[in-house]
Amino acid sequence: MKFIFIIFTLFLQFYIFPETGSIVGEVIDLDTHQPLVGANIIIEGTDIGTACDNLGRFIIAKIPTGSYTITASMIGYKKAFRTNVNINSNRQTPLKFLLVYQDVESDVVNIKAKYFEKAKDAIVSTQTIDRSEIRSDPVGAYDIQMMVHAHPSVVTNTDQNNEIIVRGGAPSENLFIIDNLEIPNPNHFGRVGTGGGPINIINTEFVERVDFYAGGYPARYGDKQSSVMDITLREGNYSNNETDFEVSMAGIGILLEGPILNNKGSYISSFRKSFIEDLIESAGLTSVPKYSNMQHKFTYNLNTKSKLIFNFIGAVDNININDENRPDLLGAENVDFSGYQYTY
Repeated sequence: MKFIFIIFTLFLQFYIFPETGSIVGEVIDLDTHQPLVGANIIIEGTDIGTACDNLGRFIIAKIPTGSYTITASMIGYKKAFRTNVNINSNRQTPLKFLLVYQDVESDVVNIKAKYFEKAKDAIVSTQTIDRSEIRSDPVGAYDIQMMVHAHPSVVTNTDQNNEIIVRGGAPSENLFIIDNLEIPNPNHFGRVGTGGGPINIINTEFVERVDFYAGGYPARYGDKQSSVMDITLREGNYSNNETDFEVSMAGIGILLEGPILNNKGSYISSFRKSFIEDLIESAGLTSVPKYSNMQHKFTYNLNTKSKLIFNFIGAVDNININDENRPDLLGAENVDFSGYQYTY
């Protein structure tokens, strides 16, 4: 009887109530940041698509769960691709396309489609990473700095943290920017004068795209000597309130997002905390690092051209070792460290 019930449940799930999700986003001009009305959004390999409204926004509902390639196109602009876009059951997947203007000849139009998006500034030694690539990366473990270890001209000093060394420079010569905010060291237990640590404090669910410059970056980034990591954060859901729970070796966390002020704005907030110390302490050990971090972004659209954005990112670290009487820990028998950082 139990077996028949399981078969019946699977039948309802896959045939009567198939799992579907949706895509929501916007298409804008890379240079002017103005919405592109009527831009076409197509899911490759299917007959599903739509066009942007007068605000440059679009939504495609009832998409079967899976991984797809999404394209955005408009006459007078280069076509843009998003690969490995995951559609989850009863969830909205946010996308944002930045289209680059190109001249259109009147007689013949030759278009060559490329899968990988071009960086905001067309310079040598640049890499652009979008949210889908971060989620599908097998090495980075949702750590943005870990991901760039595989890029040309980048090495790391040790596998114990995500520190990056670009073209032989010092770790302190790398610049980290999140939505135009400079973050000295976006990691837990980071040391002064370095740019790495064992655990990154940036929640990758916030990230829309990452532009990594390993040299030749624009003057607007200042006088850093080795590299620039420019991180753009996405905005929260403008139509529905959503909640995500996360459990991994990095900790346990919750993410909330949704509309505010009659859908004229949105919020996205997260909080994460380590929990390994609770398991280890039950075994009688105490030398386990404890940490937590939080991140918030609030957006309010004043009009179609202007918006107010508030960002906050912060972290708290703590580790305590009380005389374990071990000769192999010479100089570290008694450690009491606590620290915090925040940027807004």
